Amino acid sequence: MKGNAFILFLKYPERGAVKTRIARALGDDWTLALYRCFIADLSGMVRDVMAETVMVYSGPSGVSFSDFPGARKIRQRGSDIGERMHNAFQDVFALGFERAALIGSDIPDLPARLVNDAFEKLTSADVVLGPGTDGGYYLIGCRRDSLRSSMFSGIPWSTDAVLPETRKRIAEAGLAAEQLEAWPDIDEVDDLKQFYQRNRQQTKMSRTMKFLHKAEMIHEP
Repeated sequence: MKGNAFILFLKYPERGAVKTRIARALGDDWTLALYRCFIADLSGMVRDVMAETVMVYSGPSGVSFSDFPGARKIRQRGSDIGERMHNAFQDVFALGFERAALIGSDIPDLPARLVNDAFEKLTSADVVLGPGTDGGYYLIGCRRDSLRSSMFSGIPWSTDAVLPETRKRIAEAGLAAEQLEAWPDIDEVDDLKQFYQRNRQQTKMSRTMKFLHKAEMIHEP
């Protein structure tokens, strides 16, 4: 058996297919370039995560992610995001991993310490959740024997009920859950502005920050 799998659950970067709410305001080409920066920053973060990275992606078959050379790649399968996430865990556990934690691509400044904390909590907890600031979660992790389809089925996605409903399902399944500190993700232009403000004092600019630094419309809080 293997140890920890860190699932990057994302879309292959294609024009018009990524961060569509931001693209409606700032354009497909600009948003695609931004999304590529998100992926580049995540590739730097995963080097400090104590787990094997597995890319579970939507998009064309046979693609490569140049920022993740040598990483395992699995295509997403399922009719909605809940089914796709559940299947992602199933497919990763089928590779022999004992614990897995999943994040999306919209948290380019997520510290590796939070992911490592999730795996540490999974040594005793059945499930771990990283709460977002919008009522959802930026990370979900579980052990092989703790995976339940009910944690992903019938959840009111894209609402502020995602986290409480997921926690309810976990409790109903008789599983023990731990929680990480909250962290914001990026879905809207206002989220980009907040991201810029909280990262502007960093001594070393990330790819995303360098990109946003050139975009004057993002600088206002």
